[in-house]
Amino acid sequence: MKLTLISLSTPTFNNYRAASALPYHLIASVKKSFSASVEVYSYNINELNIAMVGQIEKELNITIHLLDKPKWLKIMMKLHLVFLRVFLKYPLYSYCSLPQKHIDSIKSTHSDIIWIYGEELAGHSKYFDGSKCIVTMPDSESLYYYRMLRQPWATMNLLQIMKYSFAYWQYKGLESHICKGDVIYHFVGKEDADFFKSMNGQANSLFMRHPLYAYNSEKIIKFHQPKIKLLFTGRYDFYCQHGSDDFLSELAKNCNVLSSYFEITFLGKGWVGWNEKLHEAGFQSQHISFAPDYIAELQNHDIQVNAIDVGTGTKGKVLDGIANGLLIIGTPYALENISVKNGESCVMVSNGIDFIQSLYVIKNNVSLYESIAKKGQEKVLLEHDTKDIAKSLFGIIN
Repeated sequence: MKLTLISLSTPTFNNYRAASALPYHLIASVKKSFSASVEVYSYNINELNIAMVGQIEKELNITIHLLDKPKWLKIMMKLHLVFLRVFLKYPLYSYCSLPQKHIDSIKSTHSDIIWIYGEELAGHSKYFDGSKCIVTMPDSESLYYYRMLRQPWATMNLLQIMKYSFAYWQYKGLESHICKGDVIYHFVGKEDADFFKSMNGQANSLFMRHPLYAYNSEKIIKFHQPKIKLLFTGRYDFYCQHGSDDFLSELAKNCNVLSSYFEITFLGKGWVGWNEKLHEAGFQSQHISFAPDYIAELQNHDIQVNAIDVGTGTKGKVLDGIANGLLIIGTPYALENISVKNGESCVMVSNGIDFIQSLYVIKNNVSLYESIAKKGQEKVLLEHDTKDIAKSLFGIIN
C-alpha cells in the first residue's frame, strides 16, 4: 500500500505543541499491517526543528516534506495579530494552500489513499478528485463550540458568547463548504461523527475508537494500603477547571474522614494552588508538574480522577489511565467515546458530591473496585487496539 498524509502538524510519539500523536501511531501500525510506504506533507504547525523531523523519519521509516504556510499568515502570527481572524470567513489554518508542485508530486506517486489530518485541511481533498481520500478530523470543532454555548459557566458575559458563536459560525461554515460525498470523514468521537452528518447530509462520516498510544499491561492491579493513591492528571486549565474546583472543594470538606484513606497526587501543570489547599486541609498531597516517564508515574497510583467539563472526541489522558490499570473516576465528557461502562469498568460521576460519595463506597469495597479497574483495562486493550483500528480505517477504503 502507498499512503500519502497531508497534515497540519508533524507526527510525533506524544502530542508536541499540537495534537500530533494520533497520526504517528496510526502510521506505525499501518506500516506493519499493510507493509505500507508512507510520505508525509506537513505544515509543521507544532514547529519541529530539522533534527526532530529527521528523527521521526528514522523512527517511522517515512519521508516528511515540510510545507510553507502563507506569508501573510506567518507575518500575522509573528506580529501577534491573530485577533485579525475575526475578519476571516473560515478558521485560520484553512487558508493553507497546497502548491501545484506538491499536488503534482503527490499525484505522481499513485497513492492508494490520500490521508488528510486536521479539520482545517479537509478542503485539500478537492485537489485529488478521483483518488481514495480519508480526512481524519479527528473531532468536530463546530460541536465543541456548540457545546460551549450550552454551558452556563462558559457564557457568563457577552464577550464569551460572541467569541464562541463566531467560532461556531466559522467551523460550521467550513464543514459545509468542504464536505464531499466521496470522501470518508473519520472521527474519534461518535457524537462528533453524528453531528457532522446531521449538518451535512451527504457526508460519509465514520466513528472509530481512539487508538492506544503507550501502556504497560504488566501492572498488578492492587490498591495501595494503608492509603489508596488518588491521581489528578492533565493540565489544570479551562477544560477541567470548573469541574475540578467542584471535586476538590468537596474533597477538602471531607478531609477529616477521607485523609485517613486516600493520598493525593497532581500530575500536570497548574495544580500548585490546590495542592497547597489540600495540604492545609490535612491531606497527604504532592504536585508533579512533569514526569520524565509518564507511564511509570501513572502506574504508581491506583485511581485517576478526571473532572472534564467540556470537550469532544476522546480524552487521551483518560484512555491512558484506564489502559495502564488505574480505576477511572470521571465525568461524562471525560469518559465519552471510551469503551467502558459505569459501574462495570469505570466510575462515572456528575459533580463533587457524587465524587465524594464514590470515594466513601470505594474505601469500603476495595476488592470490587480493583476488579472494575481490571475490567476497564481489558476492555480498552481489546477495543482501542491501535493495530486493529489502523487495519479497519485504511482497509475500509477497499
